Amino acid sequence: MYKTSDNYKLKIYEPSTRHILKVFINDVEIDKKYILDCKLSQTLFNNDEFALGSVTAQAVELKLYKTAVPEIINKVYIESGINGEAIPIGYFNVDDISINDDYTVTLNLLDNMIKFEFNYDGSALEYPCKISTVLQDICTKAGVELRLYFFFKYE
Repeated sequence: MYKTSDNYKLKIYEPSTRHILKVFINDVEIDKKYILDCKLSQTLFNNDEFALGSVTAQAVELKLYKTAVPEIINKVYIESGINGEAIPIGYFNVDDISINDDYTVTLNLLDNMIKFEFNYDGSALEYPCKISTVLQDICTKAGVELRLYFFFKYE
């Protein structure tokens, strides 16, 4: 969860507040005049299977003018918020690109949770080890950056 300021909490629901959406493709901000639509969704059970530890993958359907979309897309980053305070929505991977007509393109995006859909083999680790070591190994094998902000020490 992202921590917001008291100013953000006061202004976000006011009808007069102008909301901001920023989209970056390959670290280049897309001009807001080229953003036509942005729909966020989350899916947990898309294959009728339940597993302990399941988490939702965030999906975005992003409609842009074709001229704003580069030929090669390495990464997409989206943030939203109000003037003076942007809230990160996240980094996304392109799942599908649909050319709607001569002028618009729809990008179907998935967050990095999709990269964790593999059978993990931790046999190369030296046990016993800390759970943070296992977590780092999983993230490395998935190709996802791990940022650790705090640890709780239990004895």
